[in-house]
Amino acid sequence: MKINSKKQAPNYKQYQKINDQIECLDNWLFGIVICLLFVICYLGFTVDAAIIGSTDDAMTIGGGARPIGMGRAHTAIVEDADAPFINPAGLASLKGPSAMMMYTNLLGTVYYSEYCGAVPLSNGTVGVGYITTGVNNIPTTPVPSDYYDSLVTLTYAAPVALFADYGNNVFVGGNFKLFNRGYTGGITSFETGMSADLGIKVALSPNLNFGLCRQNILPVSMGGVLRLSGGAEETVAGIYKVGFAIKPVPWPKLLIALDEDIPAQTGRPPLSHIGFEWKENQYLTIRAGADQSLDPATATLASWNPSYGVSLGFKGLRIDYAYHAYYNDPSLANTYVSLSYIGEPWFAMKGRVQ
Repeated sequence: MKINSKKQAPNYKQYQKINDQIECLDNWLFGIVICLLFVICYLGFTVDAAIIGSTDDAMTIGGGARPIGMGRAHTAIVEDADAPFINPAGLASLKGPSAMMMYTNLLGTVYYSEYCGAVPLSNGTVGVGYITTGVNNIPTTPVPSDYYDSLVTLTYAAPVALFADYGNNVFVGGNFKLFNRGYTGGITSFETGMSADLGIKVALSPNLNFGLCRQNILPVSMGGVLRLSGGAEETVAGIYKVGFAIKPVPWPKLLIALDEDIPAQTGRPPLSHIGFEWKENQYLTIRAGADQSLDPATATLASWNPSYGVSLGFKGLRIDYAYHAYYNDPSLANTYVSLSYIGEPWFAMKGRVQ
């Protein structure tokens, strides 16, 4: 709905302002409608009951040191190459090529690495991600064993306005995931499988973002299962990730994020996440957060744990550092370091926020 100000009124600027306000309202309402449709699809597209049980995937860590430093509250923020590990819709925000790598060591024995990259094209943004984790030299008789767990993601994301006249503030994306894990050495076994994620990110206003991601949405009937070498099968635990990101008007350097992880299966509690980010300038950013994590001893109880982080950036390169503590088990406290590259814009895709 627009007013032809040149023909209907002499005050062009006044009516142009009215047109801008109408278009902003239309986009906002369109975003709300898309969100509701997404929720309806999620509720109707549930994962089949597990065959012998369910297992977590390697994306549980959270993707990059930046989101970890914010208590893993990042579903509505994602805008870097690591978006597939949190909400694939975030890749649609990229204007230029981007890449990220992270390495950490958990408990001194578990290695964990992430690698990802994305390139914006005229018909959307494509990305690929790889996570590898495992433990070497596990004591087994008579020969030690090594455990490995790898995940490959193939991602596509785009603004809805690329395909319609509305939705320049709405971004959608999806992951196709391939799993490969098992043991070598004294114990030899493996399991492979696939699944998929579906996400949406909406800029409800310049200061308010909404994010929603359904991880591991592929049902067993469509191949969403891990097949063990012995013949048994198990599903991958599904999660609904819902988040809001707010930039308070009085403090434009501050970003506040609130997330909720809701298990698709029963037996696990929902987990909340709160994060804060203060961007002092283009070179320095500091972060803090509170991450609600499952107690590893019970897998049914949750506890709040603090996290902190800092970023140093210069001409497209950014180093992120994060520290995550665990009150219920101080031995689990760990540091994370990631290196990101954000390239110069290639072109402006239709619907991109400039």
